[in-house]
Amino acid sequence: MLLDGKTAIVTGTGPNIGGEIARTLAANGAKVVCLDMNADQAGIVADQIKKQGGSAVSVGADVSKPDDVEKAVKAAVDSFGGVQLLVNNAAVSPLGTLLDHDLDSWHRTLDVILTGTLLCSRYAARQMISQGQGGAIVNVSSTSGHRGRKNAIAYATAKGGLLQLTRLMANELAPHKIRVNSVTPTTSGIALATGRPHDELGPPPFIPLGRWGRTEDQAQAVLFLLSPNADFITGIDLPVDGGLLSSGMFPPISREK
Repeated sequence: MLLDGKTAIVTGTGPNIGGEIARTLAANGAKVVCLDMNADQAGIVADQIKKQGGSAVSVGADVSKPDDVEKAVKAAVDSFGGVQLLVNNAAVSPLGTLLDHDLDSWHRTLDVILTGTLLCSRYAARQMISQGQGGAIVNVSSTSGHRGRKNAIAYATAKGGLLQLTRLMANELAPHKIRVNSVTPTTSGIALATGRPHDELGPPPFIPLGRWGRTEDQAQAVLFLLSPNADFITGIDLPVDGGLLSSGMFPPISREK
């Protein structure tokens, strides 16, 4: 399998994109550390992986706190002997505009998405460097980070910063043979959010390919970027958006994680 012998840390392993990524990596041979601020949710995904014959542990952690992040990396080392892969998916997405966004929510959004990605990448990369075998990191951005979105000023700003952080990390870590890329989802997991199957929702007019994004779309893109098949790819963003960014159309307000 593509990821045999590799250990992956996946942050934000909730019921949407993060959980699907964790399960997909495990199905392709990776041992997975499921990390979520909600320890119960991380445990649910880890149990799902184990029931399918995979290897996983769960860690309840706040990615914006260095001690919590260090604990998660230690869990990977203690449980599986090291870490080779990292997916920075944890996010929060409160609504708000320039004129009315609550300042505490603004700080919390940037802390989770930007500071959390920095800290998880720092501690995981230090471990990868000490192992001397390279590694790969994927950050989960958003179409909102490419061109903004009404009533989501903190989230869109943080996701835009994440694209630049990806490029900087890729250049800094390249000498250590650690690749860093990002994926850009658009609205995914809409069936989960609404409790209605996709065929009842109808095709979204703002997505050129004519269907809603699915969590497995994002998970397969992450799998590719982490795998040896992407061994000469670093510093790029892979839109997994059904053509939305190229179309010039805008989706409605949505929560993507």
